[in-house]
Amino acid sequence: MKTLNIIALILFSLIILVTIISILFKYHNEKLMTIIKNLESSKNEYDEKLKNKYDLIIKIIKTVETKYKVESKVFEDAKKTEGNINSKNEKIFTKCYSEIHQIIEDNPKVRETKAFKKDLSDYDNNELHILSLRTFHNKYVLIYNNMVKKFPYNIIFKVRKYKLETLIEGKEIDESFNNDLEV
Repeated sequence: MKTLNIIALILFSLIILVTIISILFKYHNEKLMTIIKNLESSKNEYDEKLKNKYDLIIKIIKTVETKYKVESKVFEDAKKTEGNINSKNEKIFTKCYSEIHQIIEDNPKVRETKAFKKDLSDYDNNELHILSLRTFHNKYVLIYNNMVKKFPYNIIFKVRKYKLETLIEGKEIDESFNNDLEV
C-alpha cells in the first residue's frame, strides 16, 4: 500500500511539474511571438516607407529636371535603384535630397512652387516616419537578440529554429533636418 501511495505521489508531482513547465513555455512563447510580430510589422512598414521615399525622391527629381533643367549624376544613381530599394540605398536618396536643397538655395523660384513645397514636406514627413520605424524596429531587435541568451527563450529559439535579427542602419536626426515640429 505504501509503494502504491509513493508511486501515486510521484505521478501526481510529475503531472504538476509538466503542467507548470507547459504553462511557462506557453507564456514565454507568447511573449516571444509578440516581439516577432512587432519586428515583422515594423520591417514591413519600413520597407513600404522606403518605397514611398523612393517614389517621392523620383517625383522631386523629375520636377527639378523638367522645370528647372538641372541634371545630376546623383539623380541618375537614384533612378537606377528602382528594383533594389533597401536601407543601403538610403544614402543615395539622402545625397539627392541634399542636392535638391542646394538647387533650392541657388534658385529662389523653386521655393515658390506649391506642389514642390508639398513634395518636400511629404518627403520630410516620410523621412521622420522612417526614422521612427527604424528606432522602433531596432529596439525590438535588441530585445529579441538578448532573449536568445536567456533561459527558457534559448530553448524556444532552438526548437523553433529562429535566427538572430539585424539592426537597420541609417542616418539619425541631425540639426539640419527640416522639421516644422521643432520647438
